[in-house]
Amino acid sequence: MVANTEEKILDAALKIFSKKGYGGARTRIIARESGFTEMTLFRKFESKENLFNQVLIKNQERLMRDFDSLVISDENEPPKKRFSSLIMILMNLMDEHFEYINLLIYEKDRIPNSITDPFILSISNYLDKIFPQPKIDHNLLSFMILSSLYFFIFNKKRENGIFYIENGVEEFIKYHVNCLQL
Repeated sequence: MVANTEEKILDAALKIFSKKGYGGARTRIIARESGFTEMTLFRKFESKENLFNQVLIKNQERLMRDFDSLVISDENEPPKKRFSSLIMILMNLMDEHFEYINLLIYEKDRIPNSITDPFILSISNYLDKIFPQPKIDHNLLSFMILSSLYFFIFNKKRENGIFYIENGVEEFIKYHVNCLQL
């Protein structure tokens, strides 16, 4: 029951922090959203800052676990196919974890690199396996990919997006495949 209470509070906190930011999120609203009292929230997490940090840690663990379970490298597949698969996996992950990704972007000054670096490093390492070319900065490529995919997902979440996501992702993949000479 304790873990279930904490999970409900963490999920509600993610939702509120993502919408309102750290400064705009109120613990009483988070408590109400979770179905518990503010006293229960503080008994479990002691402070708003600790709750925020636990939201970051737990969601980073979820994102990493999901990424690691989905990205399986088949050395026999051509690099183009592996790159395309990676992009689609990341696209789906970012869509599924959009509130968390949104929180990371809008609260970037409050979030330590130790939260975001492992995910970037995992993508970078995978990209290095796909095309181990020393001229490619795999960390930079990881940031470029994530930035673009965030824009695609953000556009998808809007009611009147400015373009079709499928076409955008397809063009994104084609462009990078050509640039990377896959």
